[in-house]
Amino acid sequence: MSIDSHPGTLEPETALDKGQFYRETFSMGWSHLITCLWFAWLFFYFGNVHIFYSDIWGHVSYGDWILSHQGLPQYDPFLSLAEGVKSIDAAWLSQVLFAKVYEFWGVRGLSHVFALTVFATHVLFWCAFYIKTGRVGVSTLGSFLLILISSSRIAIIRPEIFGTFCVALLLVVMAWSEKYDRWLPSADSDENVSARKTPTPLLCSLYLGIPLIFLAWANLHGSFVVGLAILALQFLGRALEVLWRTKSLIQVCTDPWVRRWLIVTELSVCTALLNPYHMDLFLNSLLFPRNPNLKDVLEWEPLEFRDAEGIWFCMAWVLMLGLYRHSRERVRTADVLRIGLLSLSVIMGVRMIGWFSVIFVYAMVNHLATVIPRTTPVYLKAGSGEKKTGSFWARRSLVMTSVCVLILWFGFAFSNIATPLFGGKPRDINKVYSEGTPRKLTEFLRAHPPQEQVWNPQWWGDWLVWDGPKDLKVFMTTNAVHLAPTRVWRDYLGIARANRGWQSVAERYNVSTFIVHKEKQVALEKQVRRLEGFRPVYEDDLTLVMSREPALIEAAKASEATDKEKESEQKSAATEGDQP
Repeated sequence: MSIDSHPGTLEPETALDKGQFYRETFSMGWSHLITCLWFAWLFFYFGNVHIFYSDIWGHVSYGDWILSHQGLPQYDPFLSLAEGVKSIDAAWLSQVLFAKVYEFWGVRGLSHVFALTVFATHVLFWCAFYIKTGRVGVSTLGSFLLILISSSRIAIIRPEIFGTFCVALLLVVMAWSEKYDRWLPSADSDENVSARKTPTPLLCSLYLGIPLIFLAWANLHGSFVVGLAILALQFLGRALEVLWRTKSLIQVCTDPWVRRWLIVTELSVCTALLNPYHMDLFLNSLLFPRNPNLKDVLEWEPLEFRDAEGIWFCMAWVLMLGLYRHSRERVRTADVLRIGLLSLSVIMGVRMIGWFSVIFVYAMVNHLATVIPRTTPVYLKAGSGEKKTGSFWARRSLVMTSVCVLILWFGFAFSNIATPLFGGKPRDINKVYSEGTPRKLTEFLRAHPPQEQVWNPQWWGDWLVWDGPKDLKVFMTTNAVHLAPTRVWRDYLGIARANRGWQSVAERYNVSTFIVHKEKQVALEKQVRRLEGFRPVYEDDLTLVMSREPALIEAAKASEATDKEKESEQKSAATEGDQP
């Protein structure tokens, strides 16, 4: 850039060059607009997700227990029927975080933590895709595919969200590394693989960043074993590629990226061992899906190809085969190994569809980039009379940049997270809880706590523990399905399904109160109403509570008498008001 003799004065050509530089640097096009719309919608959507009444409350209860006792529980502290079964709390750190958030910000805080964590996770996924492809539109398409395939998993608030955040960080570093480990030596090549210098920040991210990710991950969620498998297959895939190209084990052992991925995997295993349970956590996480009780849990059932997850899974495989057929990008061995392993995992347990979607899209974005043609950007100067040439989708301008900024601003300003910051009313508390949360039920139970064993739907167990009376003897919780003895779990299912002889099973556990979901347990509701000695003590549109405890029966009678009195008074007042 040439400078005029007068200080601070640019020559006309330089001013034009500078304007062109800013125009090319800051101008955005249609792909950027679509990306901004996509992320503005994601931020709004995640901020409106309801807090489900299931296992999130069990995790908050666990976190509260850990903080109160300053230690981890050896046995499930809320399920007396699982007494004697040792507990390995793989998500203790996530539970503590949830409990702290609830302590300071309540249920809205849990909603905000979910929204910010999941949104940041998908931004990181997009960054990983962009690092691999260098194309905004393809990266956004990859983000859309990821949401589509894992649509059944994205709105669930549980410690798994921290696991997906960790895998997003891992993929960003791996995508960065692929810019330098793509080159493979040919069999007759004398070139030195290490001649291509690797940046120091990348090496720090590999040798320090990834192990630190696993240090946190192993204490946040048991899915860290999936991350270790991703790393191990990255090492194995690179080793197999070098071996195939060189036919030499010496080349495999001397390849710098083979050694790097091996060292990173070893360091990550070592840091993951820095958890309260050490090697037992590894064994528990690996053997967890084999727990016989999980066979009856919907999300751990084998993949059904007629279900939504099965349809998206099959379409993903069709897309992959089509891309491999037409793509000019080299198929990486590590990608094939990872997709194969996670595909088997999904077939055995549908819950793994979320992890499959991440690895599948990460492997496919490069091939999408070669199949979708690239357009040469055309930078338009606002207000100029120049002829607008080039593809419509290729045009970029500063006006479009302004529109993109406005979209992002509105996406933030109108979200539930930002509204209170601008003086608006916070989200209505009734809209934070998911529909079907039995809040009135727990209000009744707190006023009239059952003293003996309660039978309850498993999916309400965690909420009853959290919001119900202290020391409530629940029969089953979502978090304790894998801890309950097999016989207890089978007996729970027998009662829930109103199988033959269920009354004698309930008597064996000395069940004095039944809590029934009227919509999902129709057969049990009919049977419970006929039980001798039991009386309805609470009922609403969704819930029926039958009990034989005298205190609850008397409370129900008193409540019924009060309601009749109020109704009579209202009728009398209405009659007097009608008289002249």
